[in-house]
Amino acid sequence: MTDEALPLAGLKVLDFSQNLPGPYATFLLSCWGADVVKVEPPKGDPGRFMEPFFSMVNRGKRSVVLDLRDAESRPHVEALVRWADVLVEGFRPGVMERLELDYPRAKALNPDLVYCSISAFGQEGPYRTHPGHDLNLQSLAGVSHLERDGKGEPGYSMLPIADLSSSLLAVSGICAARAKGGGAYLDVAMADGVLSWVNVWGLGVDLAGGAKKQLGSGLLVDAITRPLLEFLARAKLYAMPHYGVFRCADDRWISVGIVDEGHFWKALCEELDLGPMKKLPLAARIAAGPALKPVVARRLRGRACDEWLRRFEEIGVPASAVLSPEEAAGHPQVRARGLADARGWMKSPLPGAVHPDTPAPKRGEHTDAILAALTGEAAAPTL
Repeated sequence: MTDEALPLAGLKVLDFSQNLPGPYATFLLSCWGADVVKVEPPKGDPGRFMEPFFSMVNRGKRSVVLDLRDAESRPHVEALVRWADVLVEGFRPGVMERLELDYPRAKALNPDLVYCSISAFGQEGPYRTHPGHDLNLQSLAGVSHLERDGKGEPGYSMLPIADLSSSLLAVSGICAARAKGGGAYLDVAMADGVLSWVNVWGLGVDLAGGAKKQLGSGLLVDAITRPLLEFLARAKLYAMPHYGVFRCADDRWISVGIVDEGHFWKALCEELDLGPMKKLPLAARIAAGPALKPVVARRLRGRACDEWLRRFEEIGVPASAVLSPEEAAGHPQVRARGLADARGWMKSPLPGAVHPDTPAPKRGEHTDAILAALTGEAAAPTL
């Protein structure tokens, strides 16, 4: 039952998303009282294989099973779109258009709908259709560059910060759009979220010429993340031979981020001449991880990073180069989305937000004006 005292009580959310970014965003909305209806394919959300993770991010929702490709389901889908105040989807750009559920069609059914698309790289730019998981976005944004192990080799945060940051961006954008009123389209990219977070922690340190702080180190971070890391170890995500950071022939590093997708694994096996392995189910791949991951690493050592990136783009394998925060600021996708200003600082990726051009205020700079406005001595200042 929805608690009417909660701030989003009565908000109706239609959730087409899977795995983590979208489901966590809609879970947060449900925590504020929203009524979330999760639409799953007949076989269910693929994230259901990762319990208790799936239950954790889908609590408080209702589930509807519909085949979005089936004409018989169409009237039900359209009725749900008319019912909803908010629609959240997490497919690669182009999928909802092929399903005839893209924003223009949804808007025709429901002009006041807030439609939020969450994808790896966003709806614009040269990487818009690239596949990508959390690990790949960490590599692109500079996290792997900063997260070095004892040997100085790039790693990755076991906390899925690209997933979670995009969830928070989606929630912020949805709430802002609802406050403004009327329909809206929100383009949320996982890359944008993690880039903005790395900018706060990593890029400023690098530009200042100081020592690069290793993310994920320190007693406070350890205390906060240890329970999650223990869960991830049980989930065996990072034991997968197809999820990790690998050295290339030119001593650059590349992340390969395949989770449960059999078609990605098959394409990787065919490219790395691991043909007999391509039919292994996920459980068998995880069990063989300690022996199989070094084999994958040796094969990836055979070509330069850019060669792999071009080839993986051709065959559709999720992969990203490990970039420093400075390199990330100059990446074609970052430039295409206008995320970095002339200084290389990341703009606010909040959907519908305006990036402030003014610097941070001096201490007490606006005290007099604000206090005067509060006492009626002057018109309220524009902030």
